[in-house]
Amino acid sequence: MNFVCVAFIIAAMQVAVPIVSKTGNHYLRPDDFPHVPANVRAELNQRHCLIPQDVETKGPHNIVSGEFARKGQKDWAAYCSVNGKSRVVVIWGGSVKCSGEAFGDTEPVPDDTLVVDADPTQWGRMPPPGAFWIISVIPQSKVIARQQRGIALKPMLKSADHDALDSIGIGGANGSYCIKGHWRGLWYSD
Repeated sequence: MNFVCVAFIIAAMQVAVPIVSKTGNHYLRPDDFPHVPANVRAELNQRHCLIPQDVETKGPHNIVSGEFARKGQKDWAAYCSVNGKSRVVVIWGGSVKCSGEAFGDTEPVPDDTLVVDADPTQWGRMPPPGAFWIISVIPQSKVIARQQRGIALKPMLKSADHDALDSIGIGGANGSYCIKGHWRGLWYSD
């Protein structure tokens, strides 16, 4: 009995060790996120995704769940890096889906973009090697208010009946909302 308890405690204490690229980018494997359902991890593994980790952010991140297409449908979104280029991948939890890319990028973006394109005069500092965007969920109850905090893209939403996605980095933030089967940019900020 004591061996089982000790084994469980040791397993719970294990921390995922990131893969570090030559340029300092850090990545975790989908299976390093045990709270993510097995079918979602399997889909990300099938796509050969590594999950980029911002070096200034504590704890595993960049896989989130929310109701992105409609209320009551649990969907998952992740930054997915393949061969040093990333895009947001959404794994839909039901029949309602949104076409296109959540943040409008038609091609994956090089993982070093934040460092290569850095503008320290605008941002106040240079990002460290391994700086990356962080994806998060804007709850349905805060979508309209959040839209008004940034530079809103017209036409503005008057109401929201499900969650939105937010991508935040040293250079600013972008919000995106799935409406009528298509992703729509809501705001950005520098």
